[in-house]
Amino acid sequence: WDECVRSSSGGLVYAHSFYLDALCPGWGGVVDENYDWVMPLTARQKYTISYLYQPAFTQQLGVFAKNDTVGIPWQDLLGAIQQKYKFWEISFNHTNQYITGVNDCLVSPGTNFILPLKNNYSAIRKAYHNDLKKNLKRSEKFRLVYRIEEHFEEAIQQYQQSYGERMPHVKPLDYQRFEQMARTANQKNMVVCRKAINQQNQLMAIAFLLNDGKRLYNLMNTTTPAGRKAEGNHFLMDAIINEFADSGLVLDFEGSDLPGVKTFYENFGAVNQPFYLVKYNNLPWPLKWLKR
Repeated sequence: WDECVRSSSGGLVYAHSFYLDALCPGWGGVVDENYDWVMPLTARQKYTISYLYQPAFTQQLGVFAKNDTVGIPWQDLLGAIQQKYKFWEISFNHTNQYITGVNDCLVSPGTNFILPLKNNYSAIRKAYHNDLKKNLKRSEKFRLVYRIEEHFEEAIQQYQQSYGERMPHVKPLDYQRFEQMARTANQKNMVVCRKAINQQNQLMAIAFLLNDGKRLYNLMNTTTPAGRKAEGNHFLMDAIINEFADSGLVLDFEGSDLPGVKTFYENFGAVNQPFYLVKYNNLPWPLKWLKR
């Protein structure tokens, strides 16, 4: 399974078995007999009805195929899943364009900003928008310091405390599962945790990222009230880009359609790499009407 995901051009950390094990215990999957392609199935059951949902902190799943794979049986695959699961609210990854033509599925694009880090820092910075350059200039007067944070738990705690109330669909159990995933990822040397502090050692911004050898995933990024005044998050993301420039990685900002967040990412020269939000509803009436 993991080898198929790793060798896929669209392979993403969300589909690795350790990630799914933590964020969606009991997950299943559909696989080709030779594991040339795989598709995770993240299911729950309510009122005896099994349905597919997108686990917290898992932006994109869908079908992952080895680069030389041809002839994925999309119609048979999706038809079989529709027979088993009468309701879906899931996300297919950016390589799964076929899903846009599937009957009875409502498909809409999801926003995800990425920034290739194949060039040196100077070259990447040239593409920064003027607003960002002004904010970085403004941050200089606060003399912020860029630090490696060994205890990634702080990043998770700060994120939950700052944004938990804004995301009521993300439950305390989801944060516990995320921390479990992070411990496993840390053992695999995949965790990148960085923070910005001021001269009084006060936290300005902190980020939890994962490095899977292809992408650097910005999974949790928090700015404190003091950090907003000091342009702490602009400083922090710029410093991360500086550190990983010329690495060949892709910085995956994880995107957003919120205007302020979208502008923040675009200011770094990031481009949108859309994925696919898919809804399928073949529930019996009146459940079908209730879940419109």
